[in-house]
Amino acid sequence: MTTYSSRLLRSSCIAGLVMIPALCSAAIVHRYDFATDANDSVGTSHGTLHGSATITGGGVYSGGDRISGTLNAGVVTNGVQLPASAVSGITGAFTVEAWIQTPFGGAFTTAFSFSDGTTSNYLLGTPARGNSPFASTISAIGAGGSATELQASGRYADTDQLIHMVLTYDGTTMTHYQNASTNLDDFNSTNSLSASFNNPGFNLSSLTQIGINGGAPWPDNSMNGTVFDFRIYDSSLGADQIASLFALGADATNSQIIAAIPEPAAAGLLALGAIGALRRRRTF
Repeated sequence: MTTYSSRLLRSSCIAGLVMIPALCSAAIVHRYDFATDANDSVGTSHGTLHGSATITGGGVYSGGDRISGTLNAGVVTNGVQLPASAVSGITGAFTVEAWIQTPFGGAFTTAFSFSDGTTSNYLLGTPARGNSPFASTISAIGAGGSATELQASGRYADTDQLIHMVLTYDGTTMTHYQNASTNLDDFNSTNSLSASFNNPGFNLSSLTQIGINGGAPWPDNSMNGTVFDFRIYDSSLGADQIASLFALGADATNSQIIAAIPEPAAAGLLALGAIGALRRRRTF
């Protein structure tokens, strides 16, 4: 039996799709595909290139080996900087997704960073740490969560191979996926590491100094390689959705991405994805 309230909800959501897509809780809120620039192809939180960073081959490249990527007076030295609006309203669950490819460029380079400009509050994507077994980590400290740094580990990613790097947060647990796996090449099990940790209370919206291929609050370099795609979602994606996104690859269109994530996420931006997205061809 269809009740008045259910009819009202249905019609409200349909109206929202036509008038304001975001009202139906679209999961992907920002995307930087670096086809020609650092613009946001889903929202309006466009990025800015700083220093030696360039858009080349369908990705952002910060200039090569041992290039500084640290924040300097709140500005990414060499890399892409996103505005604070990229995390506005994301106070609970979220997902960060990056497609990266980098050869060795020294320890503790930065794929992406969200911080308040200090080493007390951040979320930091690192392709390879400087201590054995040189794990790739996504680290978090502060921002309403743990006062000590917690690390979600994976296999070192500085092998000059394309890696799908994802961090999900469901409001309690942060999990690091590489190529849709939490144990790529049995790295974590072999080294007694974990891809997950509990971190209740973490508030991404408080970390408004945001860098791609650089931007750490530590004196860390940018990667010696390229970030080909960077996406932010306002929900925690499940393992099956992450596997679908991995299968689609870095060149997926917005509409393909939206179709790979569950309702109500898919509904909100379907029209936008169909109209605004074009498949890119990348040269290497």
